[in-house]
Order: sequence, then C-alpha cells, then structure tokens
Amino acid sequence: MKCPECRGSLVSPNGKHGEIVCTSCGLVITGYQYNQGFTEFTPEWYSAWDKRDSGTLKKWLTELRTVSCQLHLPDFPYREEAARVIRKRNAPIFHSQMLAKNKKEAVTALIYLILRQYGEARSLKEMCENLSLDTSLVMKHTWTLRKMTKLKRFYSPNDHLRYNAWKLTHNAELIKNTAALLERLNKKITGNPVSLAAGAFYHMCRRKGLKLSKDEIGRAFHISSRTVYSNEKRISKIL
Repeated sequence: MKCPECRGSLVSPNGKHGEIVCTSCGLVITGYQYNQGFTEFTPEWYSAWDKRDSGTLKKWLTELRTVSCQLHLPDFPYREEAARVIRKRNAPIFHSQMLAKNKKEAVTALIYLILRQYGEARSLKEMCENLSLDTSLVMKHTWTLRKMTKLKRFYSPNDHLRYNAWKLTHNAELIKNTAALLERLNKKITGNPVSLAAGAFYHMCRRKGLKLSKDEIGRAFHISSRTVYSNEKRISKIL
C-alpha cells in the first residue's frame, strides 16, 4: 500500500493508537489523529506533534514536512534532525522576525545545514530551484541559523544509529531499545561511534531474535561484518 500524498511506503509502527504511517513524509493514514493528520506515536519522532505543542511549533514542523517532501528527503535522519533542532532551539528561532516572515526559506536553510552535517553534498542552488526560492535569501538564513543553532560536526553512537538503522528496519521499538542500551553503555565502553552503534544494534537484534545478519548491518553502517561482530562481543561482555 502506498501513501496517497507522496507514494511512499506505509508501515504500522505499533504506535499507541495503531496508526499507519508513511515512512517518507510521516503522514498518518489511519488511527487516532490530531490536526492535519499528525500524531506523536513515539518520542523518537521529533517532527510529529500533538495538541500539547504550541501553534508556532506546529507551523514550523508543518513547513518542515512540506519542504522535506518536495525535496524527496527521507524522514530519518534529515527531517528528524531538523525537527530536533527546531524543538531544542525554538526560542531564538521563533523570536526572529526575519525567519518567521520567511519560514519556507528558513526551513530550507536548516535542512541544508543538516545535510552538510551528515556529509550529504547537495547544492543549495539546486534545492532553491526545486522549491522556487531566492537562493540569496536562503543563504542569508543559512548564516543566521548556523549562528543560532551552533551546529557542530560531531556524531554520537546514537546519531549513527538513527542515521543507519532505519535503512534496515522501521521497528521503532527496536531502535528505541538500542538507543537506551547505548545510553547505558556511554561511560562503560569507548571506541568508534559507528562501530559501537552497529554492535549495539546487532546485539539488540540477536536478543529479540530478529534475523538481521552482521553482514547486512555492516553494509548499512558502512563497516565490515567483523567489526560489527567484535563490537557486539565487547558489549555482551559488559552486560
């Protein structure tokens, strides 16, 4: 079954109201819904909102969803990371009249910064042409948001988990449990954050009896299967 809005794949992520959700644009197709079809079924989905969120936040997240769909961006990690930044840095972003006046341009600038953080080479000019936006104005917002958000190019094991695990599964509970495991291991184990994320994910898959091999996980995380295996063993010994 395909999403009626973007033709993306639909999944049932075991949400608290039994929703069916598009993996590309986040549209809720069935189940209990709030305004405009958004619902928050897991804390991991920063781009989903509910009635507890402010009207201003909802407008920004709605614009983020629209721009992401128009640029054909996957929800993880780009849209979710942009939504996380909007939530965490909402005070300076919401109080800027310049950004509020040009939300679409501001959201495009933020997505551009997120893409650069993840090493995705995408031309700002190309993005603006696809969205029919003024490149110079978006560039101005890029500089403003870079100062506001203080985005740094450092990725934790959980960042790599969010980025890579969704290539293999849309089981939100599995990824959430792996993230919690990485938090518990934070001060007990050191090493390459990509390798630790892959090892923890493989460990959780084995614990849950899921048939995801170390070779599949290695390809998704861009490391060798031996590295996945060795890090899973390190984690198992600690636990």
